[in-house]
Amino acid sequence: MSGGFAQVALPLPVAQPYTYHVPDGIADRVRPGARVLVPVRRREMVGIVTAVEAPAPAAEPREILAAPDAGPALSPALLETARWIAGYYAAPIGLTLRAMLPAALWGASTVYLRREAGAVGTGGLGGEILGVLERRGGEIQVAALSRSLKRPIWDAVNRLARVGAVSFRVEPAQTERAHAAERVLLLDPAVPGLLERDRLLGRAPAQRRLFETLESLGGRSSIRHLTGQLGFGEGVIRALVERGLARVEAAERLRDPFSDSAGSAPPPEPTGAQIAAMAAVQAVAPGDAALLFGVTGSGKTLVYLETVRRALDAGRGAIILVPEIALTPQTVDRVRGAFGDRVAVLHSALSDGERADAWRALHRGDKTVAVGARSAIFAPVQRLGVIVVDEEHEASYKNGEVPRYHARDVAQVRARLEGARLVLGSATPSPESFARVGPAMRLVRLPARIGDRPMPPVEIVDLRTAPRVAELAPLFWSEALDAAVGHALARKEQVLMLLNRRGFAAYLQCPDCGLVQECDRCSISLTVHQAPAGLRCHYCGREAPLPAACPGCGHPVQRMRGIGTQQLERALAARFPAVRLARMDLDTTSTKWSHHRILEAFGRGELDMLVGTQMIAKGLDFPNVTLVGVVDADTGLHLPDFRSAERTFQLLAQVAGRAGRGPRGGRVIVQTRNPGHHAIRRAAQHDVEGFLSDELATRQSPAYPPMVALVNILVSSTDEAASGAEAARVADWCHGLVGSRSLAVSILGPAPCPIARIKDRWRWHVVLKGEREVLGKVVRYAAGKLTTAGEVRVVIDRDPVSLL
Repeated sequence: MSGGFAQVALPLPVAQPYTYHVPDGIADRVRPGARVLVPVRRREMVGIVTAVEAPAPAAEPREILAAPDAGPALSPALLETARWIAGYYAAPIGLTLRAMLPAALWGASTVYLRREAGAVGTGGLGGEILGVLERRGGEIQVAALSRSLKRPIWDAVNRLARVGAVSFRVEPAQTERAHAAERVLLLDPAVPGLLERDRLLGRAPAQRRLFETLESLGGRSSIRHLTGQLGFGEGVIRALVERGLARVEAAERLRDPFSDSAGSAPPPEPTGAQIAAMAAVQAVAPGDAALLFGVTGSGKTLVYLETVRRALDAGRGAIILVPEIALTPQTVDRVRGAFGDRVAVLHSALSDGERADAWRALHRGDKTVAVGARSAIFAPVQRLGVIVVDEEHEASYKNGEVPRYHARDVAQVRARLEGARLVLGSATPSPESFARVGPAMRLVRLPARIGDRPMPPVEIVDLRTAPRVAELAPLFWSEALDAAVGHALARKEQVLMLLNRRGFAAYLQCPDCGLVQECDRCSISLTVHQAPAGLRCHYCGREAPLPAACPGCGHPVQRMRGIGTQQLERALAARFPAVRLARMDLDTTSTKWSHHRILEAFGRGELDMLVGTQMIAKGLDFPNVTLVGVVDADTGLHLPDFRSAERTFQLLAQVAGRAGRGPRGGRVIVQTRNPGHHAIRRAAQHDVEGFLSDELATRQSPAYPPMVALVNILVSSTDEAASGAEAARVADWCHGLVGSRSLAVSILGPAPCPIARIKDRWRWHVVLKGEREVLGKVVRYAAGKLTTAGEVRVVIDRDPVSLL
């Protein structure tokens, strides 16, 4: 068999790539990182080449069918990042690569063959293929073509592709097929020098401004953007074309959900502290990191933008990560305001087609800045120069399925491989990042707010003793918070009200027998909702009607315990009838761009008060917010998880930072039953380093990150006994491995998870503690041994952010 062999990863849960034979005709396109079409059982799939010149397999290999692209889809650095993720997190390489590419680009896709303009008919099978394409309107599914001709076609198809007569298009079933066309203005490649430019455009300032705008945008821009967002008239565009300095072409219009956003105003001049921070970040060696530790309102975003600007000026690209989709619109506006059309957006709220369009624009180099949530760390930015991870402490940077990567740690690896600077930013740094400060992680401080505005004073209200408003008794609503809200509304100021529990009430309980309505699929109480009315599980989504009587004893009265954002919204609307109020939680933001619409209305002053969960706590900058109220600071304080105090502190410190960003100042009122807890006390003092010192001391004994590394081995089954038995077997296996090799690893468990059942699956876990390098050896060995068997699942979660 002539030709070599290549290893191809497919999006399947297998440890190793498959080996395929490479036909001579496409050998020049089969390179590491390239997409290829391969046969898998009785179907065809698109995979990624991970290695070429591979050894011949023992069994007769099947053949690669096609290589649809002229160049690799993944760069060498991205491919190496995928290998690191697969090794570090014990994930199959195929599933790791699946996380790095839009669904529209690979996997169980439909492959189309398209006849190119000017294709000349030939004899034999190639001529028959072109004839079928002509009769079918120029495009056909390859599988349908093969059925139509009733013979193997791939050799002939690849010959036609090599001479440019046909091309491939790969598309999953759920992706929109049509690409809209739009007019694009491009500068003539022979750009005149300054003297020639003065001669040609000296008396046409509008044309010169258009010319220089195009130049700054990389020599091309859609006419829709030039006229709609930048204000150029069609006459100016036409005049520049008539001078021979530009031309208009039709091009594929990228589906960009933010295309109508003109961006926010350019950022103000930096302060002395910001200039010093920019210089410190710029002094970081390529491949190393800076931890930008700045209080809320200190201007970290301007430091990010200037760092990105300097990378772009040097001909490099940038990635900016934000933790949640709710924060993306405001960040996109700021980045677009600074960099215009060079920005592409990548996050999970986009359709497959929108994600693929943004990916292609970055891959081609048409766009040079990627903004998005966790998965944007894999954006194919060309010549990557800087990665920014905003709010680096956020748990949402951890992926919840295979591969269970943490975007912050992946960013560090990719920055090193690409020679890019990494900037981690936060007002409340994670203990892990703070502990890494040293030669490879420089600490850069922004200790004061812009304009030296003071941090808002925080008043702690002890709910055990504070006077309450009798009319709002179920809310535990203090007189202090009530008076503060009334005062702010009377002054036409805006209010944020945080309650990190959605729904109407936490649970429903019978006052006679004490029965609490629980989910029959999860070990959790059902949450009471009123819009629509019913009981709902926030883990599996199960819904049930509100019972007329207790199902246990028949008592006709049921009492609601605990409050949620729905109940808070209703109570405040009744208490302050004139208030313009909106609620922001998972129930109100389930539709596409609903976050954006709510925040835009609040920013325009169309709302007086925003009630919400942790969504409203981070990254929002509204100068007219003078009051932040925390209705119940204890909702997450006593969860059975080692990060409960950390998360409570971060949430309180972040939401407190939303107040007092404008000239009117602000204040924060925190209601709690634990005023002496170090998380609440330090948050009230705005003392981040004091909290980190306290928290790190509590993690010395028993040891928890960053003092040690963790691996959580999660065992689950629909059979309670089977999950417990398998967890015991896993624990015994781990003890045997650790003991036989004298490894310094502590093993906790097996034990039921704090939430013992989710979606009908009983959950047990075994927790390993030890040095990072030692646990890495255990994980890599365990990945091939602790496999899912039958209905019992075994998941290895390295560096878990929660043990619930």
